[in-house]
Amino acid sequence: MSPLPDMRALLSQFMNGPSPDRTPQELRNMLASTLESRERWRSLLYQAVDLVFETDNRGRIILISPETWLGQPTTSLIGRSFSALCGTVDVLRPHTGTPVQITTPQGTPLTVILSSCPFTDNEGRITGTRGTLKAVSPGLSSTVPTPAAPPEAAPNPLPESDGVAILATVTRALRKAIVPRLASAAAMEALLAPLSTEGALLDTAVPKSLLFSSSSLPEDIEPLLATQPGQTGTTTFRAGTCHVMICRENIRSLKQLCLVLWRPEPWSPQDRQICQTVCSLLAGFWELDSIHRRILTDSDYDISSNLLNWNGLKAEIERRARRLDQESMAATLIIARVPGLTELSRTRGFEAGEEALRQCVALLRTAVRPTDAIARISNNTFALWMDGGDRFAAAERAERMTAHGMPILIDPPVHLPLQLGLVSREANADETAESLLERGIQALQEGVAENRKWRFSHEAP
Repeated sequence: MSPLPDMRALLSQFMNGPSPDRTPQELRNMLASTLESRERWRSLLYQAVDLVFETDNRGRIILISPETWLGQPTTSLIGRSFSALCGTVDVLRPHTGTPVQITTPQGTPLTVILSSCPFTDNEGRITGTRGTLKAVSPGLSSTVPTPAAPPEAAPNPLPESDGVAILATVTRALRKAIVPRLASAAAMEALLAPLSTEGALLDTAVPKSLLFSSSSLPEDIEPLLATQPGQTGTTTFRAGTCHVMICRENIRSLKQLCLVLWRPEPWSPQDRQICQTVCSLLAGFWELDSIHRRILTDSDYDISSNLLNWNGLKAEIERRARRLDQESMAATLIIARVPGLTELSRTRGFEAGEEALRQCVALLRTAVRPTDAIARISNNTFALWMDGGDRFAAAERAERMTAHGMPILIDPPVHLPLQLGLVSREANADETAESLLERGIQALQEGVAENRKWRFSHEAP
């Protein structure tokens, strides 16, 4: 989940007024927590690398951070080819810890470690790349001989470039998956392979269910996870024939995230540092997800469409019904389904699916008055509440809405159908918002079965 839409939802609640069960101070606290967690992610990234960049499909820099590096501003590089930063390196190819020799603004040579990953469109064409740079040491060249290996009794430490490459691979794995559990599993697989180790990930809030496990947890290790629950950091010890490492990180509003690794070989200081950094990264990811879930649970708005959700629409119906009863006016609830809308994200890509959703929302807004309420109650189903709309006005509106369906202007364009189920509420009727929703959905389903574009619910089921 991207934090930006959640912040837009919070800001929207500030502008439109908080829901009855939350105070403005609680909303401010949630927003502050989200911003704090985002800053923690940014700080963690800059501990691992020195420079983050993004290019377009021609290798020109379109984003670079931080604003200064090596004592010079980086904003002047935006719009220029990546070769202005790293010579003749082809940045549109994947790089996993590639050493590159550059010259600093002061004229001194510097070796940096380049890690980058191109991203493509739906047809497999490269549309740009994202990557990181990590300075190693001045004056280091690729011709410097490799140091002699330490004695066999001592653990073989990973070169610094390998550690950066592992972190880059873990970060890419996290970004590819949307669901936190799948993202954490992908990140664990990216960590375990280069370290030649088995591992597991545990959220102590749910101790009986591992978030990930590459193999069965050894019996000698399992009891140790319950000891020292408040301790954080990394501990290593030997259990039977295995060398074990446990990394612990506290998670805000939850308990702890435990990263457990075991293998026959001892752990080096570099191994400890890499694993603790990955554990902190996963803890920040899991913590951010928990904050987002709390915001979504308490919100009256659908984050993706910026419409009301069912809880928000239900509150609107109950509030507006009292005024309609006083003025002896009817109202109509329209349940609108757009078949095929959800499938666009899978067949055309995420961006095409989001654009189709925005265009559907815009078409539905123009179909009703600005004062009418609109909600998104599922992926491809919406609810429209028409104040003062009796059966005749609602039938006329439904005929106009379904005349041309939903034309979606993406590449290539698609034309989606629109199916409606309508239910009217007469003044002073003894019906709840839930019963109106049930009747509207039933009318929609009956209309689909009868191959009709729209259908009224004439009486309660």
